[in-house]
Amino acid sequence: MTTNRGEGIRSYSADGLGHLNVDAAEPAAAHTGEGARAIEWATLIDDVVLAKITDYAVSQRDAVETVYLTGSYARGSWNPRRPNLNVYFIAAPGRAPRVRAELGRVFADVRRALREQSVDFVIDCHPYTISQRDPAWLDRPLLTLTTKVLAGEASQDRYNISPTIGLGWFAAHKILVGSAEALSVFGRPPARDRAWLNGAHQALSHYRNILDHLPWALDWETAPQRLVEESCRYAEEALRDGVHVGLTDEELEAGRNIEILHDWARVGRDFFRDRYGEAGIAACGTVERLKAAVVAEHCDAATAEKAWLDALQVWSVVWEGYCRMARRMGAEPELLRVTAWL
Repeated sequence: MTTNRGEGIRSYSADGLGHLNVDAAEPAAAHTGEGARAIEWATLIDDVVLAKITDYAVSQRDAVETVYLTGSYARGSWNPRRPNLNVYFIAAPGRAPRVRAELGRVFADVRRALREQSVDFVIDCHPYTISQRDPAWLDRPLLTLTTKVLAGEASQDRYNISPTIGLGWFAAHKILVGSAEALSVFGRPPARDRAWLNGAHQALSHYRNILDHLPWALDWETAPQRLVEESCRYAEEALRDGVHVGLTDEELEAGRNIEILHDWARVGRDFFRDRYGEAGIAACGTVERLKAAVVAEHCDAATAEKAWLDALQVWSVVWEGYCRMARRMGAEPELLRVTAWL
């Protein structure tokens, strides 16, 4: 099914597996931050962001095969205090570099249009790197977009996506351009084999490497909120991965991680209590506090440093769980230590 100009999107909603929505659903007109004017988020998302993305893809069908929306704006559970979209592109074979460059211009156009409405727009590059923010817009309502261009020539290899990723996309998506058949490679839950273990290890190593460098990469004495935001995001990434790490082999192959992530507010804490004990409950509480701190009106350097330390603790809880699981699988020594410089 192809949807043009965001038609019909409002019956869905998206934040993606990249965000754990621990808040109850709120009206789409809610604001971001104290004192911000009411934002009609669904209108901005559908009529500006998704419209411009769809228009670009339709005009470049020789380069763009499929565009799909996933996450909570496709599920109806998005958080209007800090809305996030997940839109992914499948490029025609050999065209991915061209699409990536052209999308840079499309996203710059989206940013200009949203800033006319006093809303900032940021491409959320997690979990690959930190995202650039304009300090002059740090106190404005923010809409983020998580995205990636997949190479069509790699379709037989799941577009080179780790086996730990993809089932959530298949479970909740909306095709904007192209055919849903392109996502069928993600429809089967993964087995806990060596490829899966390598993917889990690489992800956790990557999160830790970025967390270790955050205090140097950001001017957090001038803009402490940035360190809070980035620390929160990698704590979320680790906690999310803690779900599939904590599952039994049978639960993983049944796709139960998607059930838990999509029903996080109701079952997430109980799951972490069962699989990680009191440390797991503490990790869930820490992420909730970090998410609240991200949208708090006041933030100072001490608060930012504490947020970073808290994020490291969340990561450690999941890493310890990963190591227990990896030892049971007879993992090689290199899969039981963090890979530096990843």
